[in-house]
Amino acid sequence: MPNPLRVLIVEDSADDAELLVRELRRGGYGPVYERVETTKALQAAIERQTWDLVVSDHSVLQCDSLAALNVLKASGADIPFIIVSGTIGEERAVQAMKAGASDYLVKGQLARLIPVVGRELRDAQERRALHAAEQALRDREQQAKLELAAAYEATLEGWGSALDLRDRETEGHSRRVTDLTLRLARMMGVSEAECVHIRRGALLHDIGKMGIPDGILLKPSPLTPEEWDIMSRHPTYARELLDHIEYLRPALDIPYCHHEKWDGTGYPRGLKGEEIPLAARMFAAVDIWDAVRSDRPYRPAWPDHQAREHLASLAGAHLDPNVTSVFFELLASLEVASQAGEGAGDVGEGRAGGTILVVDDYQPNVELLRRWLAHDGYEVLTEGSGEAALAAVARHHPDLVLLDIMIPEPDGLTVCRRLKRDPATSRIPIIFMSGLEPSEIKIGAGHLGADDHLTKPVDPYELRIRVRRALERVGHSR
Repeated sequence: MPNPLRVLIVEDSADDAELLVRELRRGGYGPVYERVETTKALQAAIERQTWDLVVSDHSVLQCDSLAALNVLKASGADIPFIIVSGTIGEERAVQAMKAGASDYLVKGQLARLIPVVGRELRDAQERRALHAAEQALRDREQQAKLELAAAYEATLEGWGSALDLRDRETEGHSRRVTDLTLRLARMMGVSEAECVHIRRGALLHDIGKMGIPDGILLKPSPLTPEEWDIMSRHPTYARELLDHIEYLRPALDIPYCHHEKWDGTGYPRGLKGEEIPLAARMFAAVDIWDAVRSDRPYRPAWPDHQAREHLASLAGAHLDPNVTSVFFELLASLEVASQAGEGAGDVGEGRAGGTILVVDDYQPNVELLRRWLAHDGYEVLTEGSGEAALAAVARHHPDLVLLDIMIPEPDGLTVCRRLKRDPATSRIPIIFMSGLEPSEIKIGAGHLGADDHLTKPVDPYELRIRVRRALERVGHSR
C-alpha cells in the first residue's frame, strides 16, 4: 500500500509537476499534492493545511526557490524543502542550502528523488520527536514553576491578611494601598513586569512589624522615644526577612524604603530625593492617603478635600512633588470614573466577565490557567491544537484567545496569522504564551498582529492584568 504523502509543489509547468508526482508514485508514495505558482498562493497553501514536503522549481517567474524558501521559513513550519531545477548553478545551490533548503536535484535526472525524500522525511520525523521530548520537559518544568508561583501568591495574600488581622485598626489597608499604588505606577509609565514586584512589595510593606512587640505596635497612646526607636526598626526587619528570599528580593524597595522622606529626614537610611526608589516614593503618597482617610480610635477619617490638602502640604518635604502631582491626577480620574458609573476598582479586583479560549496542548497548564481565569469570573474554553482552536473561534467567537505558540499544527503563529487576516475574527485579542525568550515572542507577536505576549511560566497576577487590559483595549466591558 502506498505511503501517503502531502506534497506542495512550486512549479509553473503542470507537465513538470506531473512528472514529479509520477516519480513519487513509482517510489512507493501515494502523493496528494497542490501546485502553486506565486508567493501568495504558496503562503495560503501553507496556512491552509499541513504538508509533509515542499518541492520547488528554482526559476518559477513569480516565486523562485529562494522566495519560496523565505515564505516557508516565515511561516515557522518545519517542512523539508527540495529544489528541482535544470538551471540552478552550483553557487546558487550552495546559497540555497545555507538558507535552509534540504537538497537540490536536476530536472530530468530524478533518480535521487526517492532516496532524498526518504532521508528528509526521516530527519523531519526525528526532529519532531526530539522537539516533542524537549517540549514535554519544558512543559513539566513550567508546570512546576506555575504551581510554585500560585503557592507563592497565596502565601503573599495570606501574609498581607495576617498583618491586617494583627493590627485591627488597619484591616483592609494592605489590599487598598496595593491596588491604588498599582494604578499610580501604571499612570507613571511603570512596566507590567515591574508592577508585579510593586504589588508584592505593597502587600508586604509592613512585614517588618512582625518583629515589633504587641505592646508597642498596638499601644493606644503615644510611643516613648525608646518605643519609637524599636518601632522604626521595622523596615530593617523587613529587609532582613525578605532579602534571603530570591523570589521577593526585587520587591524590597517598598518594605525597606517607604518611610524615607523626600527631604532626607526619613528612616532607616535617611535617603533623599531620587535616592529613594520610585516604588517607595509612590507607595508613600498612597499610604498616607489611605491612613488619613481611615477611622482611628483617636480621630475619625478625614474627608477627601482635607486629605488632599494634607498631601499637598507634604509635597517637597515628605513626598516626591512629581509623584504627588500625578497621584492627584489619578484621584481626579477615579472620581470622574466613579461619577460616570464605571467603577474605580483596580483591575486586579472584582469579578470579570467574558469568554476566553485557552489553547495549549499541555493539560496541566490548561487546568491551572482555567482555574485562575474562572476564579476571575471568565467563562473558559480550552483546545489543544491549532485546527481545534480555529474551529472553536469560528463556533464560539470568544472575547480573547490565550494562545501557546508551540501547539500541534498549525502552530500558534499560523493560528494568529489566520485569525488576524479574517475580518470576522481580526478584532479578537490574542495573547501569545511561550517558553521562548521574551524578545523572540515580542517580535513574533508584533509581526503577526498579536495584542500581547506572556513568557512561561506565567505569573498569575500578570496574566490577570494583561487579560483585562487586552479586553479593555477593544472595549469589552466587565
